Amino acid sequence: MLRVLGIILFFYILSRVDLKEIWGHVKTVDPLFFALAMLSQLALLLLKSYRWYLLNNPKSAPGELIQSMGEFFESYAIGVVTPGRLGEMVKVGYQDKKSNRWASVVRILSERGIDVGIFLAIAGAALIWGNLIPNGQFIGILIFCVGLIITTLSLLIIGNSGAKKLLSIINENLGKAYYFHSSARVFIIGILSLASNAFAFASIYFLAMGISFKISFLAVSGGMAVAGIFNMLPITVMGLGTRELVFLQLFSAFPQALVLALSGLVLIVAQWGGGLMAFVLGQVFLGMKKEA
Repeated sequence: MLRVLGIILFFYILSRVDLKEIWGHVKTVDPLFFALAMLSQLALLLLKSYRWYLLNNPKSAPGELIQSMGEFFESYAIGVVTPGRLGEMVKVGYQDKKSNRWASVVRILSERGIDVGIFLAIAGAALIWGNLIPNGQFIGILIFCVGLIITTLSLLIIGNSGAKKLLSIINENLGKAYYFHSSARVFIIGILSLASNAFAFASIYFLAMGISFKISFLAVSGGMAVAGIFNMLPITVMGLGTRELVFLQLFSAFPQALVLALSGLVLIVAQWGGGLMAFVLGQVFLGMKKEA
């Protein structure tokens, strides 16, 4: 029941609003902005898949690039339609064939930590400078600092030899299977993380512009960041219910129908569209590897 809590909340929210009014906003979306939102989703998928390849290959291995990106796309597609982003477990399954599974878990947690940290930093920045909620500057500073700390620690784990020594103390086999990256590669991974998440937020902003939702890039990014963090909890599928609740709370100054129309477009583009693109790309890339 916990896993469908968000879906129950979603239908409860819809039962209290005019669905025709929501649809009226959705169908007016500008095709150009809708296309830009979809292209942004494609860009973030490609960037994150390449980041996953770099995380799992300490040395450049062109032959592994297609396989690694295919595995990422497939796990991403599964994660979209399962509670709590359970598609991450698919990554563990793939990596278990290559190295110690717990070392793979550490890298997955590091990757997730980078994204969570960026989301928290954006949410904090929106509270500080984006007027997301009244008098939210102090809370925003705290959230912003926590986000920076989580992102920094996640990058240190993949780039610091001390992490390997610590893991060796915990488990000798874990330490042997774990590897750390050069400073240059960690820097590239950090840039890819910033760029991919920037495309994620840009996608939502394009949708807001497409339905004349007059809001700043920072504010809509902060709202999406908060919703994204809740979406990682195993209480919903595709953000249903939790995203609508977060949007209605943070964007309360706007008409409810307009806010829910934006949420619906996020579902169509970021969840359905992103998931479908990831599934197709996964099959294509894994198929290319098999043929090779």
